[in-house]
Amino acid sequence: MPLTLGWAHDGRDSALVPTKGRMQSFTADVSVAGDVRYVRTNYKFQQYIPLSKKYTFAFNTDLGWGQGLKGQEYPLFKNFYVGGLGSVRGFEQSTLGPKSDSTSGIYLGGAKKVVLNAEFITPFPGAGNDKTLRMFGFMDAGYAFKDTENVSFDALRASAGIGLSWISPMGPLRFSYGIPIRQQTGDRIQKLQFQIGTSF
Repeated sequence: MPLTLGWAHDGRDSALVPTKGRMQSFTADVSVAGDVRYVRTNYKFQQYIPLSKKYTFAFNTDLGWGQGLKGQEYPLFKNFYVGGLGSVRGFEQSTLGPKSDSTSGIYLGGAKKVVLNAEFITPFPGAGNDKTLRMFGFMDAGYAFKDTENVSFDALRASAGIGLSWISPMGPLRFSYGIPIRQQTGDRIQKLQFQIGTSF
């Protein structure tokens, strides 16, 4: 059973509708006994910058790294996945990374990941006093890599688009329409996406 360590600090003015402040978190799993031995780390950083009372600029960094220990391979079930809402919008969920082969289309994820997001956030026109209904324009980039690969920014896929977020009675909802602006042959595209969750 792995040892899990974690640290987080949230200095945002709101967890649901942030307009300023930053949030950081770091987690690490270390397994040094048993049949599977590995280390897995994940670091996230979010910053919200108020441009005025209405407009906010936000960016997010999500980095992951894993490695097998004592000569063992990094376990497949601990891989990171990239693509879709929550990472790189405009691409199908969890499809930006290694595949089992070129024909089967089985996406395996990777032992390393890089995800970068930027958003320009504004109130939705005509929303009145409902400050939870907001529009945003975004740019995303990211990819997952094998443990034997070096992280290469040339491999990152990227997209841009617009979206809508709302704290509904059902919970936080996010809709986005993303268009890939950096892609490769065989990438799986999904322009319109929906998520139940908060920012990024």
